[in-house]
Amino acid sequence: MDQSRTTCRRLSSGLEIIHLPLAGMNTVSLGLLSGAGARLEAEDEIGSSRILEHWIWRREQKEEDLNDILADFGANLKTSSNIEWTRHWTTVLCDQFEPVFKLFLHDILEFDLCPETFAASKEYAAVLSSKRRKEPNAYVMDVLREKMSGGKTIGRSAVGRVEDIAKLDFPKVKSVYERLYVPDNCVVAVVGGISKESLGKLLDAIGEAGAEQDSLIVPREEPPYWQSCAYSIEQEGRLVHLAAALPCVSCRHPDFFAFAVLSQALGGGDGSRLFESIRQRKGLAYQVRSSLMSFRDTGLMTFYLATGPNSVSWAASAIVQEMEQIRNNGMSREEVKAAQNQLLNQMVLRSESTASRMNTLLTASWYPGYPGTLTAMKEAISSVTPEAIQSALQNAAPTAEMGVVTLGPVSASALVLNH
Repeated sequence: MDQSRTTCRRLSSGLEIIHLPLAGMNTVSLGLLSGAGARLEAEDEIGSSRILEHWIWRREQKEEDLNDILADFGANLKTSSNIEWTRHWTTVLCDQFEPVFKLFLHDILEFDLCPETFAASKEYAAVLSSKRRKEPNAYVMDVLREKMSGGKTIGRSAVGRVEDIAKLDFPKVKSVYERLYVPDNCVVAVVGGISKESLGKLLDAIGEAGAEQDSLIVPREEPPYWQSCAYSIEQEGRLVHLAAALPCVSCRHPDFFAFAVLSQALGGGDGSRLFESIRQRKGLAYQVRSSLMSFRDTGLMTFYLATGPNSVSWAASAIVQEMEQIRNNGMSREEVKAAQNQLLNQMVLRSESTASRMNTLLTASWYPGYPGTLTAMKEAISSVTPEAIQSALQNAAPTAEMGVVTLGPVSASALVLNH
């Protein structure tokens, strides 16, 4: 992705439009990122952002519903969310871009929710929340973040809880929409075969739309300090699902990419340290992985594994021991290089997609300091050294401060970690 070709324009309403034209492409991806998530909601609003995720473009009339319009074009609307933002995006043919783009902007520049579709959107959000509760790997990670947050908003579920969603009514959710889906709290990105001139003409027609708004809405609480925990959700079953986490850095922190390479080396897939030590050599788990969970002001390095009840303490202790070994002895240059190559290869493969490039631009615009180009991302990953990884881990919280949550036929008292 060439930064010199990326342009940014801010409308008088405050809405930011980021554009990366790609010559020779017949498709274009456009996406909207809004600062709407559980972390920005009041106690009596929890779950509103998830209802809005599926509601804002639903209309009674087929010709006004974005989902139906995209279906006629052979495309579909995709969404993703966390506790700090919600994204909507799609990919269409270039000659279909203008009507879809105008619909995207309409619901940011004008408040126009459809009351008749509220109940169906609320029910759908509740169904998704209930479904996540039945996905053990996702649910155990949600509980882990909740327990480690000590009650702060950063521990809230990204999809909401069924009991919270049930309490919400139309006026309450509409008020959240009017506060969070405002131009200054949204970013639109366009990537693909639309020229700078074509987009410029389209923006000129709407450049004065909307009124001046307040600045970007961000969490106003103090940065969270994670606390260790050992918690068990006891239920019958053959497997124990274990989630563990070490307090880490935000995606804007200088050590972020050192942790990204470390996470890839530890549990990024087959051949990783944890895969080899826990599954291949000891046979203690059916699956094991690690990843980074990063927010505006903090983060977690997370681990997940599924194992038998008699092996859960051994498997969890193996995670701690691998972390301590790297903290004390570092990693070889060969191991770091292998992890870097895996990350770089994944990034290059994703960059072939206009949707992936578009989402990268949205992330970089929302989290200042995060690389927004392929070149910058390559440089950030390639510059990580074994010394940088060891230093980052030594500056992080000790493994004694890790949080651990299990789901399955085991109690918290039976979970013993050897540090």
